[in-house]
Amino acid sequence: MLLDNGAANHDATVFEDPDRFDIGRAAVPHLSFGHGARYCIGAPLARIELQVVFSQLVARFPTLRPGCAADELTFNANVLTGGLTALPVTW
Repeated sequence: MLLDNGAANHDATVFEDPDRFDIGRAAVPHLSFGHGARYCIGAPLARIELQVVFSQLVARFPTLRPGCAADELTFNANVLTGGLTALPVTW
């Protein structure tokens, strides 16, 4: 199990001091991705949409290429799952 507290409870209109980790903070109802009974019902649709997009991307943009060298890409180290901060492309 991984805890990514960087992705939760950051709504300043709902939480006082939202950037502070507070294990005693009162629970509030919210929507989130999850597992089991709390699994996001939109997740399967998102997967299907991404499969369609990625399968059609090359067909629609045959000259699509990276817009920079791989060593110029930067990654987001501020979140648990990482990921690119940007992916420049040209076509």
